[in-house]
Amino acid sequence: MSYKSSIKRFLTKSGKGVALSLSVATLAAACGSTTASSSTTAAPATTQAGVVHLTFWSWVPGLQTSVNLWNKSHPNIQVKLDEVTSGAAGTYAKMFSALQAGTAPDLGQVEYPVIPNFEHVGGLVNLANYGAASYKSKFVPWTWNQVSQGSAVYAIPQDTGPMGLFYRADLFTKYGLTVPTTWAQYLADAQKLHAANPNAYIAAFPASDSAWFSALAWQAGAKWFSTKGNSWVVNMADPATLQVAKLWQTMVADHLVKVEPDFATGWYKDLSDGTILTWPTAVWGQNTIATNASTTSGDWRVAPMPNWTSTPSNGNWGGSTTAVFKGTKYPAQAAQFAEWLNTNSGSLNNMITTGGLYPADIAGQSLPADNSPVAFYGGQNIWKVFKAGSAIVNTNFLWGPLMSTTFTQLNDAFAKATTGTGTIGSAVSSAQASTVTSMKQQGFSVITG
Repeated sequence: MSYKSSIKRFLTKSGKGVALSLSVATLAAACGSTTASSSTTAAPATTQAGVVHLTFWSWVPGLQTSVNLWNKSHPNIQVKLDEVTSGAAGTYAKMFSALQAGTAPDLGQVEYPVIPNFEHVGGLVNLANYGAASYKSKFVPWTWNQVSQGSAVYAIPQDTGPMGLFYRADLFTKYGLTVPTTWAQYLADAQKLHAANPNAYIAAFPASDSAWFSALAWQAGAKWFSTKGNSWVVNMADPATLQVAKLWQTMVADHLVKVEPDFATGWYKDLSDGTILTWPTAVWGQNTIATNASTTSGDWRVAPMPNWTSTPSNGNWGGSTTAVFKGTKYPAQAAQFAEWLNTNSGSLNNMITTGGLYPADIAGQSLPADNSPVAFYGGQNIWKVFKAGSAIVNTNFLWGPLMSTTFTQLNDAFAKATTGTGTIGSAVSSAQASTVTSMKQQGFSVITG
């Protein structure tokens, strides 16, 4: 989703209408086949005695505390927070619909993979016009690449999801396993574990969670999307991704991993009872484990992700931004709030402690709230692992314009691969073909890598 080209709004066949292409059913219903105009005007913000009033849609828990801090210190720019459901749960559909109707909020929370959709329809304010380019050095480099396109800036990074390897230290000791630094060692651990206990698995493979798989591919150096001239280049089945697919296909075929959905009752049980020994996941996974496998307190630790080469690299899973929507009557003030929200130490401390976010702001990653030992993880300062991992996230990974559609197509293909039809590698190739077809149907000019 790094906006490296200036063609985002023009990567379509000339003159052909483009549907808003998040494939969530409600989004399609809300948006139809009409794109929002860049001249759309938002619902009027009111002023009283010179006070600017902004509206902000977000689903971050406890964010009202940050907004209250802003309102107290900025009496002439008051922000009203509307707490909404997560984007995929319907808020993105409402945002697109509001852009079309001219009733969009001034600001909104938008996840990194979805920014291309909003920018594609001209729905975002270029914050570089209001000084945002000067904020670049405050943020982890890859996150800035995700929100910028040339000299334009379309959102302010908020949080990140650098990957790490959560593992059961007690069970690694029990089975004589070594914490892997390479994926080859990870496979060897999986084989040794399964030989010792066929009912234990090194990890789960969630066929229905291709966003997780994308983070593994990202770490391996994948580049699923790029641009050339006025065309998108789609290369999901690149060597890096197929390398990841081959590893997990081997582990699936040899029953070294358990094929099951993540974030489900059975999976939580497996994390708790020792059926699953590791989870390669993002920093926010620390709370998932602590909440849903609470009986294992003290047993888990975190290590850097295993690597494919001698040069360490990392991927990312998750994270959001604060964007300013076209039509706002107060873009400068909205840009000011977006920057403050995601760099002010008081605001960041609140989002870390109550929202469970890991900030994109570099200074924020050194705040005590995310730089202290964690009792659940045996007193390990797990944040050091993720801070180091965040610094080496591959900055070249680019999201495509129809990521919700792409993820759905990958999920469908993985489901078939894990039930005997094809392989994980062929699933990636199949999803690429489906994505290319979908993009062409939307009017995009596409080159297959």
